[in-house]
Amino acid sequence: LTGALSPPNRGAADWGWQGLIAYGCQSLVLVVDANSAQTLQVLERHKASVVKVKWAKENYHHNIGSPYSLRLASADATGKIIVWDVATGAARCEIQEHSKPIQDMQWLWNQDASRDLLLAIHPPNYIVLWNADTGTKLWKKSYAENILSFSFDPFDPSHLALLTSEGIVFISDFSPSKAPASSGKKVYISSPHSSPSHNKLAAATGAKKALDKVKILISNEKPSAESVTLNDCLQLSYLPSKRNYMLLLYPREILILDLEVNQTVGVIAIERTGVPFIQVIPCFQRDGLFCLHENGCITLRVRRSTCSLTATPNEEPDPEPVQELVYDLRSQCDAIRVTKTVRPFSMVCCPVNENAAALIVSDGRVMIWELKSSISGRNLRNSSSSASPLYSPVSFCGIPVGAFQNKLPDLSLDNMIGQGASAGEEFRNSFLQEVHLKFLLTGLLSGLPLPPFAIRMCPPLTTKNIKQYEPILAVVQTSSNSNILVNMLHVFPSDPRGIEWISLSGFISFATSTPNNLGLVRNELQLVDLPTG
Repeated sequence: LTGALSPPNRGAADWGWQGLIAYGCQSLVLVVDANSAQTLQVLERHKASVVKVKWAKENYHHNIGSPYSLRLASADATGKIIVWDVATGAARCEIQEHSKPIQDMQWLWNQDASRDLLLAIHPPNYIVLWNADTGTKLWKKSYAENILSFSFDPFDPSHLALLTSEGIVFISDFSPSKAPASSGKKVYISSPHSSPSHNKLAAATGAKKALDKVKILISNEKPSAESVTLNDCLQLSYLPSKRNYMLLLYPREILILDLEVNQTVGVIAIERTGVPFIQVIPCFQRDGLFCLHENGCITLRVRRSTCSLTATPNEEPDPEPVQELVYDLRSQCDAIRVTKTVRPFSMVCCPVNENAAALIVSDGRVMIWELKSSISGRNLRNSSSSASPLYSPVSFCGIPVGAFQNKLPDLSLDNMIGQGASAGEEFRNSFLQEVHLKFLLTGLLSGLPLPPFAIRMCPPLTTKNIKQYEPILAVVQTSSNSNILVNMLHVFPSDPRGIEWISLSGFISFATSTPNNLGLVRNELQLVDLPTG
């Protein structure tokens, strides 16, 4: 049984192809079934806090000699990497290079050479390629700056981008067989604070001016000392839905970069009163972004249909119009109550269907939000909204929507949203259905409460109670309730102090109120019957 997470566990989570979510909790690795929200496995071998967790890829030919397996790589704060066989809970391989926390790691998605290759960042400035089956170091490369994270180009396995403390390093000769020969192409990104993130880009003129300001962010020259660089950049990632596009995540805005022209072609800015970003996950089925905010709210933003910025009557037309990428907010889930001890730690998205996201909270909770679509009537649409409508696809995998079927089932993101984001000439027919998206909480896993708390196991199994025996564990926490397995019973108005089982179907719990002005307390004793509550 696990409880609250430690600060190094932030970002140590991954959703695998098989529907299992793995995340770090203190020095443990938990594996949770996303469908039932139940813990399937707890992996114990690390001696320090887990900082990274990654499921192995399975995009290779499987046969008797190469069967499907549940391989998981986890890294801790002491620099140790462990590759697990999750089904048995055994460690298949242990890797140790340095004693500092692993900054980032990923399995190579290109499986032509080997399916056992794991790339890791060892502080301060080393990238090392490991054979995760034998623990052999294949090659090691150092760079001038401290490396924070990296991202593979999903369209070219030889392209790799490193996020460093001063800028971005683009590597174009990555190969599993040997280390990159060159030091890569280094570019500098100035701080995006010059863009009006606190202003809502309402008019085309304002959006055009914003793009003009951030056009010069990408340069080969190092910015001046007084300008803020990538120190506040939280994340770097290629877009899997668009070739040669990349996003940079900042606390108050997301920049979309076009790497062919080295320009910023899109800005997703938050108003002054908005909640800052923590993490973003780009989608590959549709051009969308799952965004996690500091209040625990998950939002989905989908790119608007192709639009270009036009000059106003008072302005001269631009000879080279800028093609702007605009991402409209399509859905958001409920926020959590953020306190000093309860904060959102990380978010993971289903890599197969891309229609579900899981939120990992610092108190040990895992909240699974599933995306649902609903047919919206014309009268429900707000005509003043600037966002273009979303339509369900006419067919999926070549199978058209049936005559008596309003829309396709919500199996994945690409059969919830059609390829065209707006109603163009080619989409205007009677089969189009405008859809709205919403998040539904479909799974919740809670951990142990913060101490102090008491734990009692029910009476043991005997030959007399073998027919009605259920292994039930009771946890008494100071938030005035008794947590019995999956049921939560609120027994006392004051904080409970302990619990004792009297039978398989009942227990006695006692509580003490806080002393009053005279120093007197109120002691309470309750007998609870489980079948009736």
